[in-house]
Order: sequence, then structure tokens, then C-alpha cells
Amino acid sequence: MNRIATNVFWTIVFGLIVLVSVGSLSAQKQMPDGQVGPLWEDTAMNPHDFTNAYYAANGIVGRSILNRRTGSDGLSVFGKSSNPFHRNVRVIATMPGYDQNGGMLFWYPLGQVGSDGFTLDEVGWEARQTADLFPIYVFPNPKLDDSRIYATTRQAALIDNTWTMTSQKNLNPLGLRQVLFVNFTGKAFTKEGLEMMNYMGKKNGMGVDDTPILNTIEDLQMMMKYELIAVTPNKMFPTYAIAPMILDPTNGVIAADAFLWFATKEGKPLPAEMMFPSQFGCLQKTGNWCKE
Repeated sequence: MNRIATNVFWTIVFGLIVLVSVGSLSAQKQMPDGQVGPLWEDTAMNPHDFTNAYYAANGIVGRSILNRRTGSDGLSVFGKSSNPFHRNVRVIATMPGYDQNGGMLFWYPLGQVGSDGFTLDEVGWEARQTADLFPIYVFPNPKLDDSRIYATTRQAALIDNTWTMTSQKNLNPLGLRQVLFVNFTGKAFTKEGLEMMNYMGKKNGMGVDDTPILNTIEDLQMMMKYELIAVTPNKMFPTYAIAPMILDPTNGVIAADAFLWFATKEGKPLPAEMMFPSQFGCLQKTGNWCKE
């Protein structure tokens, strides 16, 4: 089957899936307020890992994925799905994040790939270009050393989805993102730098290590302008993350056994990031966002 025919086939299949999904979700929305309709028996609407075939169709070599969800890794479980793009591995780890403008979002970690994880064809080339357009900014805690790039951060990640505004289509179905690490420079702790640090702290709140939270691309650009942060890839880890967003976390998408993996200080949520566990709890218990 040539590429055009293959694309047509998968487009038809995906269209049928969307129709079924919409019908199911519509039925759930008719439930009384405060109640979540029963989950699909195969949990197709919950986050899952993708099949090797779907990865390949989107430019990724499945066997090259490091820290891929296995169903027995503590971050995922075995769970069926009627979606042909899904593997029977349901992801229960949910990560909080900020979008480019500071809005709240949730996403899930599927693994990482290096530059050799892209297929050696035009699709792989396009996938890598896509990943570069949708960076994820990670904020490691310099006081802790952990090889898991999301485990010991000083705040929630910042995900730049600016390019989604250029099209109504899903330009990044796998959630491919270049991983960029954000660290404060020595200049940030000088008298001049501390003035800007205090400004950011008052505006956004403080992170795990008592440095200011940076939750917009504008924040990053301002801090880089004054050379108060360094934004770089880390050569010790794969450069690209597979980190899809949960586009609509309502109506049972956050399963009963899912958990939120977020930055804490002395075992407690950061005061400036309390909205993440609060909203996650409402979504999990009621299937809806918290009411104000």
C-alpha cells in the first residue's frame, strides 16, 4: 500500500474513532452534575502508549524509546483500548504544566528519544522539526541529582504550544518536544539580578528551592534578556520527550487510579501551584473542573 493510500486508510479509521468517542462522551455529559458516567470498558479515552506502527507512521522508531511505559513501571498499568493507535498500556502518571501564556494544562510522559530515534525518511525529518517547534522547558532542582528528568523539578514544566495557533489540525499527535533545561545563572544572585528575581517571585510565587517560578514564555525571554537564566539541552539525557497533552481531561479521562506527579516542598504542594492538585482532584472525582 503506498503512502497516500495508507494515509487515507488511517484517516477513515481515525474518523470512525472520533465519531464513536463523541457519541460516548455526549452520553456521559447527560449525567447529573457531580457524577461521572461509567468509563468505557476498554478505557479508550484514557491516556495510553502508542503502538510501534503508529509511532513509525509519525516518524519515531518505537524500539528506540527510552523509559517507555511498560504497564509495570509504576507510571502505567495494563489496560485495553479499542483505539487502533493505542498499545494495551494505560498511563496513570499525570504531569501538570503551564502553556506559553501561563495557562494550566495536564500531560503524560511516554518516554524520550535521542536524535537517532527518528525514522530515516521524510516523516522522521518532519517529526524532528515538529519537536523543535514545540519545546518543553524543564526546571531541575540543582540541589538534587536524579536521572529522571521530571522527578525532581523545582516547578511545573512550561510547554510552548504557540504553533498550534497556526492550524486547526493537531500538528503534533505524539506530543514530540525538544527538552530544554532552565537553570539560573550566577548573575541571578547578584544585587542587580535579585531585583528581577524578587519581581518574578512576587508575580508568580516561589519554587521548591525558593527561586521564582517562571510560567510564561515572556518570563523566560525577559530572564534570558538579562542573562539571569541559561536555557540548554542536557547532553546526559535524550534530547526529545514524548509528552502528549490531555486536550480535554473531563468526563472520566482522569481515571480513578491515575495520580498527579508534581513538584512538592517538604511533601506539600507549592502554594503557587495548588491549582494543579486541586483541579486534578475535582477532575478525578467528578469528571469536571472545580467550581469556583
